[in-house]
Amino acid sequence: MTPSDRLPPIAQTAEAARSRRGAPVPTLASIVQQRIGNDIAHGALPPGMRLEEEDLARRYEVSRTPVREALRQLSALGIVDIRHRQGVVVAARSVEHFNNLLEVVADMEASSARYAAQRMTQDERDALRATHDGMRAIIDQAAAARFDKANSVLHQMIHEGAHNDILFNGIVQMRLRTLPYTRMEFISERRRMEISYMEHNAIVHAILRREPEMAYQAMRLHVIDAGHVQEDRGRG
Repeated sequence: MTPSDRLPPIAQTAEAARSRRGAPVPTLASIVQQRIGNDIAHGALPPGMRLEEEDLARRYEVSRTPVREALRQLSALGIVDIRHRQGVVVAARSVEHFNNLLEVVADMEASSARYAAQRMTQDERDALRATHDGMRAIIDQAAAARFDKANSVLHQMIHEGAHNDILFNGIVQMRLRTLPYTRMEFISERRRMEISYMEHNAIVHAILRREPEMAYQAMRLHVIDAGHVQEDRGRG
């Protein structure tokens, strides 16, 4: 397993984006931010837990300076709360707050699908088709972890195919905001993978047929559906 495989899917997406776009090497603070986000997503740092800089520095084997900066970044995203005289705690949000976030994420991802249908090059469309077709074999092998990673890749291809850097970065930031609600263990039931694949099928074919409004609606429904499944698991 590589270091990037241990990151949550949204962090994997950001990592892949950096690699493909030739962006600067991430800072130590951003790496610590991803690792804290990963632990929050897996429940190792549950909502309401107080986070001490010294404890986190020992946990991630770094000094307190990158930890402090990482916590500031996470606070700006709403993933942790910095409270006067109480320190830093993992954010605990309401279902209403999550649903509001989900609506925004769904609209942004849907917009990326709409623009991708209009702007993707033929090479990008061919790569999207190949990635989607490859996910069928992954389902047949019941390889949930591989499906999860392929899902992140497929969504990233659509985000990049929109050819709008502001939208791309906005999606990454909004996805990070959903971390307190999300359990990153992929839903391994084959039925859920089949449903996700069918929803992808509608999105991908709308993009390939250059049908922007159909791509928008299909992606929005897909993101809302996936978000509600994660929310239900979080309650379980």
